[in-house]
Amino acid sequence: MRMRALVLHGPGDLRLEEVEPPRPPRGWLLLRSIAVGICGTDKAFYRGSYRPPKLPLIPGHEAAGLVVAAPPEWRSLLGRLVVPEINMVSPEDMWREPCRSGLYIHCPAPVKKTLGIDHDGALAEYFVAPPHLVHVVDGLEPEAATAVEPLAAVLKAFRLAPPRPGDRVAVIGTGFIALLAAQVLRSLYGTDPVVVARKDSPKRRIAEQLGLRTLTRDEAVEEARRSGRWGMGFDQVFEATGTPEGLETAVELARPRGVVHVKSTHGLPTPLDQTRLVVNEVQLVPSRCGTSREFQHAIELIRSGRVRVRELITKVYWGLEHGIEAFQAALERDAVKIVVRIARTPRELGWRPMRGSA
Repeated sequence: MRMRALVLHGPGDLRLEEVEPPRPPRGWLLLRSIAVGICGTDKAFYRGSYRPPKLPLIPGHEAAGLVVAAPPEWRSLLGRLVVPEINMVSPEDMWREPCRSGLYIHCPAPVKKTLGIDHDGALAEYFVAPPHLVHVVDGLEPEAATAVEPLAAVLKAFRLAPPRPGDRVAVIGTGFIALLAAQVLRSLYGTDPVVVARKDSPKRRIAEQLGLRTLTRDEAVEEARRSGRWGMGFDQVFEATGTPEGLETAVELARPRGVVHVKSTHGLPTPLDQTRLVVNEVQLVPSRCGTSREFQHAIELIRSGRVRVRELITKVYWGLEHGIEAFQAALERDAVKIVVRIARTPRELGWRPMRGSA
């Protein structure tokens, strides 16, 4: 039996192909792909600005999948809708350093496999994941569940350097990560973040519909100069532009000894005024994926509605046959989040569990 998958062969070369289905390593799960979001890293791979470690590659890691095969000790997961963590380490390898120190997201290859990066991802009919690194999201709309992974990454950033009460914070960008970050800042930290966007940005209105205040870059620079602590800039700046220029703008907006969260993974050389960085003693805090702790927190925030994700989904493309069109749409300026819906869940097809069943 073969399966359909979107396979990236190089920049702009994405093909719908029939391939061999994945074979789960010992102790792993086999999942039926239900929905997958196209993220900034996927787009950078597709554009060619960021070369993936593996080609050809099935991309996609913002995924929601249905567990269809599991080892005996994990049979309770069968038929459950889950989201996988992007950093995948087999249970028997979790004891290794640095995994056992809580840094399993940084375990070296081949101990760690990274879904959709150096290991085939979820933009296929099936994918695999280790059972201890998936999270049950029964009851969540699959499209909304695809937001768990990027929201966990945002939560990880603020766990590394949380805003303090009274901090003034700017978020640079109007993409999915930026708008998640602005909501987290407002909901969890009680700040009133400023979203920095181009005047002609078509996504600016979405930020405003969420009740967020928006400024242009020049307006933000002016506000940084006349307000904030000592009138010297923002205490924290969250850079999520997906462009090389975003980091320099973030450093310009940050006050002396302020914090700049660095999230963009565009793969391009990045200009930076290092003298300004050093003289102002600005702290750069890069961060990547969330851990299990952030995944659970992200699920709670989406379930409760404290972070709104459905309003950020620009369009859902049904079927892998529309995957190439979905990638092209994701590159459009007005796209916040494009989701590829691959299959329906049993519940959507009318199945209901019997009383007392999983």
